[in-house]
Amino acid sequence: MSTAEEFVKGKWEKLTAFSNKKEIKDYLWNELVYRYSGPHRFYHNLNHVAYIFSLCDTYLEHIQNKAVVGFAILYHDVVYDTFRGDNEEQSAMIAETHLQKLKLNPTIIAHVKDFIFATKQHLIPENFILKDDLALFLDFDLAILGEDNETYKLYSQQIRQEYLKFSDELYNRGRKEALQKMMDSSLFHTELFKNAKGEKAKANMLLEIASL
Repeated sequence: MSTAEEFVKGKWEKLTAFSNKKEIKDYLWNELVYRYSGPHRFYHNLNHVAYIFSLCDTYLEHIQNKAVVGFAILYHDVVYDTFRGDNEEQSAMIAETHLQKLKLNPTIIAHVKDFIFATKQHLIPENFILKDDLALFLDFDLAILGEDNETYKLYSQQIRQEYLKFSDELYNRGRKEALQKMMDSSLFHTELFKNAKGEKAKANMLLEIASL
């Protein structure tokens, strides 16, 4: 078991401690590991999930509903296929199926699904009841953009590997558009992440755009 897998498993065990259905929990955990360990996953794997959980630990005092955020982290990329455009919807469906088997509170399940849906456009629905938690969760997901040069370089290389089916010409064009779109938006939702990572994220993205 890798360090990342061991760390994430610890989070899984804490989040599912309310249930004594060990066989079901083991089965669901193994499915999570299987899905996140696909050979096409160079970035969107358990290392990514572990990274987000580490951020969650850092900002834990700012989180209102830790169960919603925790389960959203676990399931937000459980389906990741660069050939399809409904990864978020499919991930939310699997989260719902798994969490229903654990008899989790239906309101929590609904919020988890909403959090996962929000990763599609990285927007917060108007009047959303857990908007502050969602804002942090979305910022956790993009925090890698504001890391140091070497970490960002490795991230960008891993993303390229996930899109190897595209030629350099097609990938570079699409990647530039995606990066520019993110730069044109506020990128981060919370003042915490705007202050901590906003400028570095834009500098990293500009460097990548220049290299494409």
